[in-house]
Amino acid sequence: MTVSSEKTVKYKLSLGFLIVIVLFVSFGVISLKEVHTVGNLTKTIYDHPLVVSNAALNAGLNMTKMHRSMKDVTLSISPDELDKSLNDVSKYEQLVYEQLDVIREMIIGAEGRNLEKRTRQLFNNWKPIRAEVFRLFHSGQKDEAVLITKGKGADHVARLEDNMLALTSYARKKADSFMRLAERSQHRVENISVILVLAGVFLSAFIAFFVVRHVLKVEKELLSERNELQRALSEIKTLSGLLPICASCKKIRDDKGYWNQIELYIRDHSEAEFSHGICPHCAEKLYGFLK
Repeated sequence: MTVSSEKTVKYKLSLGFLIVIVLFVSFGVISLKEVHTVGNLTKTIYDHPLVVSNAALNAGLNMTKMHRSMKDVTLSISPDELDKSLNDVSKYEQLVYEQLDVIREMIIGAEGRNLEKRTRQLFNNWKPIRAEVFRLFHSGQKDEAVLITKGKGADHVARLEDNMLALTSYARKKADSFMRLAERSQHRVENISVILVLAGVFLSAFIAFFVVRHVLKVEKELLSERNELQRALSEIKTLSGLLPICASCKKIRDDKGYWNQIELYIRDHSEAEFSHGICPHCAEKLYGFLK
């Protein structure tokens, strides 16, 4: 194999392995990015829609407790019962405002913020109704206070509960939309993983095929060179071994039993060529003079 072909093979192998490395690094980077996206979406679902939904449910529950405590106010028969009921109303009112603050801070989207403002305003509008009930009760008009609590007050609480349910539904829809985004991101990761893995397998198979083919080619070349070397060594051994030669005519007997002129035998079994001349001894013998 020549030096240039060795360099070409090394370049192709290096390029192939570099592509495989780039593929798997890209897969790792994309996977980390998508996992980070899914993590952020999950955190957003927890920090926003779920928190808002829970706050809306708790606020609605506390409004119901406030309304029940208002009924207890109108039904109080002793100062202790009245004080307890009034304290319960104040306590639940404070809790509702705290939960509305959570909703205002965590809710996402203009529609959600407007819904929170309307709910807060509606809750604020309940206070004058409660104040009227307290005034009528303290002035001895218990029946009128009960009528307002069961009538106008109950209707207002029902509207508040509807708004709280609307906030809860809005938050759940937001959570569902974030979940769909997370699922799409997960599907992207799965699809990209499949594509990159298939590409890596295909490229690895191609590199393996190229390497095997190259190895077989080199092996074939080495085998051919070894056979040529074996033939050369065989010829060298024939010429360097014990050669049967005629003591008279100097012919050499080959492996098949034929007698060959020595120059023909050597020519056929080596790279040597002959040119004819005459030695001084033969020249004197044949021609009577020394050459």
